[in-house]
Amino acid sequence: MSPSNLKFDHIETPVPESLAEEAIQIFAGVMADDPAVIALTGGNMSLLPTLGGVMFRALVLTPGVGDLFVARDEHGTLVGYTLFSLPGQLVLSTPEQQKHGLLDFMAKLSPEGQKYYPETMMTEVPKANDAALGIQEAERNTYWCNFAMVRADYQNKGVARTLFELATKEAAKTRATMALTATNIQNVPVYEKLGFRLHGHTVIPSPWVNWDLWFFSKETRTKDETRAV
Repeated sequence: MSPSNLKFDHIETPVPESLAEEAIQIFAGVMADDPAVIALTGGNMSLLPTLGGVMFRALVLTPGVGDLFVARDEHGTLVGYTLFSLPGQLVLSTPEQQKHGLLDFMAKLSPEGQKYYPETMMTEVPKANDAALGIQEAERNTYWCNFAMVRADYQNKGVARTLFELATKEAAKTRATMALTATNIQNVPVYEKLGFRLHGHTVIPSPWVNWDLWFFSKETRTKDETRAV
């Protein structure tokens, strides 16, 4: 059970910039030691908040693209969130989404980073997702979790479980398959306890550090509905 001082909500998008800033700060704190972001920033970890902001703002400042679920404490401070792209949508796939910082982020990367980021995030990772999950264009054709972040002092207290319960109820309205990847092995049992099925693991190489991906999905259809498809 999550702490009694927290309030959980499904937030309509677009959201205020102040909420985006809070979310990006949590992302930067949670992901500070993750090899995936070392690679995706081209080894320049000062770009970590910018990296998070590019994806987060694309989904929450563009109407009709994402679903945001938040946990706030008694003071209204953000302590955790999940952010999903809706089925049929793909993060950073349109000019409207890209205008929220992608070009600025790319300009700050080293030449090697400018080559690595799009090749990896727009080609290699999507191919790995599709192969592991057995779904064509998996990120576009599922209820895809792009962010699942809980502030360190609220981890292991049921916050993620409650956030995912809200998201699962939303996904179930359209019988959508939920899917995500993890880059930290400590999160593998967490997602399994939340009802996600592990589909495998791969290692993504980079010039800076190799990083891991674990692949998960969760059906929101009943077994009878799944058999009928």
